Amino acid sequence: MKRIVFLIIASLLVLGLVLPGCGGDAEPDFDQYITFAVTGPMDDRQGEHHWAGAEMARDAINDAGGVDVGGTIYGIKLVEVDTNEVAGTPAEGVNALTAVISGVDFVVGGFRTEAVVAYREVAMDEKVIFLNCGAATGTLQYSVVSNYDRYKYWFKATPYNETFLVKSLLKMTATIGGAFKAALVAMGSDVIDEYEVGAPDKLRVAIVMENLTWADGMVAAANYYLPLLGFNVTGTWRPSATATSITTELGEIEATYPHIIFTAFSGPVGLTYSKQRAELEIPALTLGINVENQSKGAWYATNQGCQYDIFLDTWAENMSVTATSVDWFNAFVTKVGDYPLYNAATYDAIYTLKVAIEAEDSLNAAVLIPYLETHTYMGVGAKTGYYPMGAIDLGGGVFALNETQVTDLYDLASYNWTYAQDDWRCGYTAGPTQQPHIFHDTVYGPGWQTGIGSQWQDGAKVGIWPMVLAAPGTPGPWIDQYGDWNFAYNGTATIHLPTEWFAE
Repeated sequence: MKRIVFLIIASLLVLGLVLPGCGGDAEPDFDQYITFAVTGPMDDRQGEHHWAGAEMARDAINDAGGVDVGGTIYGIKLVEVDTNEVAGTPAEGVNALTAVISGVDFVVGGFRTEAVVAYREVAMDEKVIFLNCGAATGTLQYSVVSNYDRYKYWFKATPYNETFLVKSLLKMTATIGGAFKAALVAMGSDVIDEYEVGAPDKLRVAIVMENLTWADGMVAAANYYLPLLGFNVTGTWRPSATATSITTELGEIEATYPHIIFTAFSGPVGLTYSKQRAELEIPALTLGINVENQSKGAWYATNQGCQYDIFLDTWAENMSVTATSVDWFNAFVTKVGDYPLYNAATYDAIYTLKVAIEAEDSLNAAVLIPYLETHTYMGVGAKTGYYPMGAIDLGGGVFALNETQVTDLYDLASYNWTYAQDDWRCGYTAGPTQQPHIFHDTVYGPGWQTGIGSQWQDGAKVGIWPMVLAAPGTPGPWIDQYGDWNFAYNGTATIHLPTEWFAE
């Protein structure tokens, strides 16, 4: 029995994973340390998961012998920086990071755009590499384009920017919405009168997104693209990210009889929404972003009201996005007692920097930045690479990747996509159509960061998207410039479409 336990632990160490209790709290002794500041709202779940992911990386690296920098072995040390981004002010983040910045080598973390845009300046002032593990807003990344000398230290780890977020949501909505409509049409007159649909009819969609900067572009894109995909938008609602009651908004939404509610929540209002939608018995399929629904506690916090909610995610039970996803996910659940939020990708951020440091035998930002810009890292969440600076200057702050830059990232021939300059623009302007291929932002698409769609099914969070839609290689709307989305990761579960909610 002891031998079996030893072999399990040894296997996890080879994967770069450590189970709780197998290291970390009592750090091995090293003569020198590389210090990471971990920033986030540490009294909120997002910050807690920033810290837990970072702890797991620290423990695994230290227990495996540390970081070899030109023959000198360093340990990893973490500094917790509570930026209070959910309930506080941006100034709190600035003050918190300022207090420690002189003693750290790197920064990972970050969550709320309004806070991160202020306190990242502390790291930029000190020329410290910062891997962002939470703020999606593309304008944060575009600063690397508009002022490279100052912001070259700023990289995205997760998530991809809000333009790609809405692209993934629209892919899910088109696919799942089509299946949902077919199921409702098949029910015929057995559907509640207000929700009955025929083959020529369009499903109705209500848009509900929290009133924060990161969601602004998504609101514009959703209102623009959903009608093009064959949906009727019944209205847009923008509650506070910290609202403890949105019954007024839900009452207005219910009056429009939506079949789908299209959401974007990063804050605690996401739990409020799921709980109160269920209490009001609004028979609408929820599909979108709901960060707090990613956690195991959501099932209890919403009184099971999140049942059948679908949302973008990074990990789900038994889903192998990469070869190490499931083992790492299970180790996180054992350590924390919760499913990991996407913010736990601080784990991959720290490992990304470890790989760069050892490859270059350097802790010097000037040496590491070119490495990060040109290399990829296969983590527990995804394969991550960065878009290069667009080689084509179109003027007005807009650039485009040239054909060589694109084909270095994407095998266009494998899915019969022809390079066109307008498909690969980099810029950031107001309106529904963005130009998201931004320097130092994560590469999007099959084989890179796709994200997953998770669904709550009877107390378990399972992965249901991407999904197989046709025979492999079949042409169809699931192919776009980024690749062929007609696939499923190992461990993908069967989606449940709650048509029973609509039955007479």
